Amino acid sequence: MIELLDRLLIFLFLLFVSVFLVLISILSPITINEHEELRVAMFGYPIPFAQQDLMTDYGDYLGGYPRQFTIGTDSIHIHQLPFLLSVIIVYIGLLIIRYLHNRFLL
Repeated sequence: MIELLDRLLIFLFLLFVSVFLVLISILSPITINEHEELRVAMFGYPIPFAQQDLMTDYGDYLGGYPRQFTIGTDSIHIHQLPFLLSVIIVYIGLLIIRYLHNRFLL
């Protein structure tokens, strides 16, 4: 019974870590290649899931492209399916790392 509870806690912890890693990935900068892409900038890894219109912040930017931009603080739209798929991908990756760790290092 205790072993089952330990496994459940490990799986829940890995799920929490995968959600945290996917959410923190929003903060990484993206590369915009042309001015029109500012309107539909997509953030997040491994599948982009957060969309923001950067025209409000950088609409008057006339510099060269490609350029890296970071997400702002206003009007972020989260797409649920890509977010869920990103969490699942990271969770599976963490499960594979855990399996390989237990299989070869312990």
